[in-house]
Amino acid sequence: MDTRAFSAGASGTRSRRALMRAAAGGVAAAPATALAFAGCAPGGEPAAAPADKPVTLRFVPAGFHADLDQIVVDQYHAENPRITISFEPQTGTYVDKITALQAAGDLPDVIYIADNHVKPFAANKIAADMEKLAAKDKASQALLQDVYPAMLQLGQVKSIPGQYMLPWALDVLVMYYNKTMFQAAGAEMPKPTWTVDDMITAAKRLTVDSGDPASSQYGLTLSWTAWSEYVPWMRGYGGDMISADGKKSALDASGTIDGIDAMAGLVTKHKVAPPIGTNFGGNAFYLGKVAMMFSIRNATVGVRKGVGSNFDWDVELRPAFPSKRVTGMGTAGEGVSTQTKNPDQAWQLAKYTISPPAQKIYATSYGAIPVLKSMRDDPSWRSLPAPPANADAFVKAADYGTLPPDFPLACGTVYVGDLNVLMTNTLTDIVNGKVAAGSALRDAATQVNNCMATANK
Repeated sequence: MDTRAFSAGASGTRSRRALMRAAAGGVAAAPATALAFAGCAPGGEPAAAPADKPVTLRFVPAGFHADLDQIVVDQYHAENPRITISFEPQTGTYVDKITALQAAGDLPDVIYIADNHVKPFAANKIAADMEKLAAKDKASQALLQDVYPAMLQLGQVKSIPGQYMLPWALDVLVMYYNKTMFQAAGAEMPKPTWTVDDMITAAKRLTVDSGDPASSQYGLTLSWTAWSEYVPWMRGYGGDMISADGKKSALDASGTIDGIDAMAGLVTKHKVAPPIGTNFGGNAFYLGKVAMMFSIRNATVGVRKGVGSNFDWDVELRPAFPSKRVTGMGTAGEGVSTQTKNPDQAWQLAKYTISPPAQKIYATSYGAIPVLKSMRDDPSWRSLPAPPANADAFVKAADYGTLPPDFPLACGTVYVGDLNVLMTNTLTDIVNGKVAAGSALRDAATQVNNCMATANK
């Protein structure tokens, strides 16, 4: 297992841009000092244009659905003709581009922010606190209250109170399963009442071991080193990554060890999942090499295209763990930058991305479930042709979504960076049977606690 130094000071000599690149994935040193922003009024607030004058807003879309974002902003302009929108997709490394724009005092008004960007963008004064803007906009209160709370929380930071990202979709992990494989194996179809034991029982019937992982057939696979996968296994067995008071690591807690040991046991004990690194020559689920996988609604776009008519498939709630049913989440959206000269108008545009008209546009692509509770049964997505047929699974899963654990930014986050590297290496070794869960997680806990002690001084 990689036991590289894991400390709050390890990043101290890197450039600010390198820090930001790491931070947006999950790690940075102490928050960078805010720059003197161009176009700011005294007191740090941007000088706003009068509400009745034409305004041009610069908008940065998400690269993976810029086409839908273009439709949304065009519709917003049609409804608000005095607002002209400059649509500015970014190429290359997104964090580098945004950091360079900030350094030049040239951040666009509304910017794409994924959940892994939220904390570093807030800490480094890239994303503005939209709670302050919403407080002046009474009409926004009902809309914000309509958003699934857990999704809204993905745009917040405990240590830096505020709302830094507005999520455009309800993105909670569910089980995708190959119905054709289940039928051929005579395995029981997944049910919403399934437990992990039920899943393992079915997976054993679905697994065909050829002696070579790459040519074998497996019951399931997981995104083993993604927080949205491994943290639910920890919490589902009564553990966690961090203590309830946020002061120390809980990686050495008995429930945490039990959960990761059970997760790894899918490979090492039950042999119903492929080892990490197995090369199937493509997506294992699309190829019919694994019968179950776990992902958010956006995966539906790829599954429909990759599977086509090769086999029947559907979705279901992920099975319940011994202590509770819990599943991971992850989303992205838009936020207002700290350098906008028109914060109120920028807020209105960012807010529009979570409004019913915009949500219908995103939903009709199969790539998103509306983030508004009032659209739980909206035909914009409910009436889309199957597969998947079990649309209920996506909204029911929201009841079991869990948030990522929050560590000092100097130690990284669960997305990318020092903490992520530590967890990726530790979990890879555990899942592939190189080390025992208990000893590996206790060692990881020591490294995390050392970093937290330094960071919290």
